[in-house]
Amino acid sequence: MSYWPFRFVHAADFHLEMPPFGLMEIPDHLEELFLEAAFASAQRVFDTALAEEVDFLILSGDLLRCRHTGPRGPLFLLEQFERLAERGTAIYWAGGRVDPPDSWPPSIQLPRNVHYFAPGTPEEVIHRREDTALARIVGASRAHRGRFRPSDFSPEEPGLFTIGVTNGTAELADLQASRIDYWALGGDQPRETISAELPMVHYPGSPQGRQPEETGPHGCTLVDIDRVRNLRATLVPTDLIRWFTERVEVTAEMERNSLTTLLRKKIESRIESTSGTDLFLSWKITGEGPLLQEIRRGRLGHDLLDLLRKEYGHTGPAAWSVSLEAVPQARFPAHWYEQDTIRGEFLRDVNRLMEKVDDPLGWESRLDALPAEYTSVALSMIPDESARADILRETALLGVDLLSGEESPS
Repeated sequence: MSYWPFRFVHAADFHLEMPPFGLMEIPDHLEELFLEAAFASAQRVFDTALAEEVDFLILSGDLLRCRHTGPRGPLFLLEQFERLAERGTAIYWAGGRVDPPDSWPPSIQLPRNVHYFAPGTPEEVIHRREDTALARIVGASRAHRGRFRPSDFSPEEPGLFTIGVTNGTAELADLQASRIDYWALGGDQPRETISAELPMVHYPGSPQGRQPEETGPHGCTLVDIDRVRNLRATLVPTDLIRWFTERVEVTAEMERNSLTTLLRKKIESRIESTSGTDLFLSWKITGEGPLLQEIRRGRLGHDLLDLLRKEYGHTGPAAWSVSLEAVPQARFPAHWYEQDTIRGEFLRDVNRLMEKVDDPLGWESRLDALPAEYTSVALSMIPDESARADILRETALLGVDLLSGEESPS
């Protein structure tokens, strides 16, 4: 059976209320970039829909928290919606955690090209090109606690290519068992295709990475469907700020000039491969030798960071080095673990926590000694268990530094 080919853009998680974060301080010449990145990257999504002449745009929620953006957020979206309305491009929007339908200001009327799905029972819409039915879109805004039942989205009548639109999660087996051809999902998830075969299950991620851990390109997804239901999903980058974590290994023989040259080459390679995008680089220096120790204990890390910022951080586009830290291996002589010393007991405790991953680290119990006014702040700074290995490695290194004095770990 032959169908009409069509294409659409799938996007989510604008979070217009949330500019990028994660820097100890933002340099003055980049403040405006940070303030505008969420809005500018979102505008590029609509630019893509117009440039690619898509049949419709799907938005899977978490676009904005109206109370935090003030009037600017809704008015910005209204302007973008009207740009697509002038072209006759439909928009299908399923609200998420921060943008349920009842949060939209009642004084701002949405254009007729915007279909805002209500929560609850999924609603079915047939999208047409003139008089020809192209696709069936079944959508609902975010369900309670973000869990939804894929079977509720299955159409009663097969035939048309069917797209399920919502914000949240469900079991993969249930998603695959439905009569949906493409699941357009959202919900503060990184870009990920859970299933590449029909039905395709896809989270487009945010148009803009918001912190140093959200590395690599961010954008929206351009989806093409041909006459025999073959589907192609392509990332279209929309980010203004792109984060990278760069790892560099030093050797015992490496000199400072060689390390500096290596860092410069890596920056220049990144600039060349990501033209037009401002880059923010977090450096992790691994390996062994005197340079690693100078970065950990001396001023070398600070000096290198200052040099890279001066050389590459003020150009257009910028390549700003966010941080530069040594990441040595926490390897110590085996006999240290057997010694009847404070250091030996400390290393045995850390090793036990590394091996018994189910044992909680017990951060909260360490807060009892703090004055009450500092407790809430300290609680907000406690890392989650996903950072356990890194925390214990750093703990071991710091403890050995303090308990060994000038003793060499050889």
